[in-house]
Amino acid sequence: IAEANEVLSDPQKRQMYDNGGFEFNEDGFDPFEMFRNMADGDFESGFGSIFDGMFGGGGRQRVNRGSNVQAHVSMTLEEAYFGGKKEVTITRQKSCVHCNGTGSANGTTSTCPHCNGKGRIRKHMQLRPNAYQTIETVCKHCGGTGKKITTPCPYCNGSGLESVTTTETIDFPRGLSDGMIINIPGMGNEPNGGGQNGDLHIIVHIYENSYYTRPDEINLIHYDEVPFNECLLGFKKEYKAIDGTKVVVDAPELTPHGKAFIFKGKGMPHPNNPNIVGDYAVVINYKLPSKLTNEQKKKLKDF
Repeated sequence: IAEANEVLSDPQKRQMYDNGGFEFNEDGFDPFEMFRNMADGDFESGFGSIFDGMFGGGGRQRVNRGSNVQAHVSMTLEEAYFGGKKEVTITRQKSCVHCNGTGSANGTTSTCPHCNGKGRIRKHMQLRPNAYQTIETVCKHCGGTGKKITTPCPYCNGSGLESVTTTETIDFPRGLSDGMIINIPGMGNEPNGGGQNGDLHIIVHIYENSYYTRPDEINLIHYDEVPFNECLLGFKKEYKAIDGTKVVVDAPELTPHGKAFIFKGKGMPHPNNPNIVGDYAVVINYKLPSKLTNEQKKKLKDF
């Protein structure tokens, strides 16, 4: 790579290349394409074929893969606790039904003469005597499909793909939290020319809950304001839990403000490990009256 870069960056060696001193394959080969591919993150295109040329191997076969798509789903905290099936609207690219994914108006294509239907072109260049380099790039004439289209399909503009919106039923795990992303392989965009579908990324949104506070992924808190005289004298009260059952707080006399009563295993399940379930805390806060009568004031003073 360093030698290839040296050839292209050194004025004298670049002049030799321009004058035919270095042998590059014809058909519009761009010697800078390897470096652009690596800068764009296409390391297979930049590096894979380099090692193929160095060691004489065929390398691993590249799989034509569609891009990923995103969808959003909103659910209540209770739905997140129980998990289960929920409908999600998805917009993705699928094979055009009007041209059967060929991109051709009449449904027929011919083999691209530039890449012989492979969709990729191998280029060879000489860095120095007895040192050669092999670069594999996407065929710019067919866009990697290996097919030549004379009359593009008017519905997909020759891409062979059309945008389709469907409603799918997705089975969600228990314990999802807000902002979590669920990855479903193979439900993304179809690739042009066939191959492996991209993935579907579902972003989860949890509605705000007025009863429960979720301080972390698995624990829940309910804050209750109790008249201060009940806290002084003690009380017994039922509270609802996220699983639909009831828990009972048996508060003793002189329960302090902010006292938390913990119920083990009554919180949220962990989305990646259903055997882990958080706790549920009922926190007692004093509820003060908005005003006092003279008689109440007198009794408090006497107390």
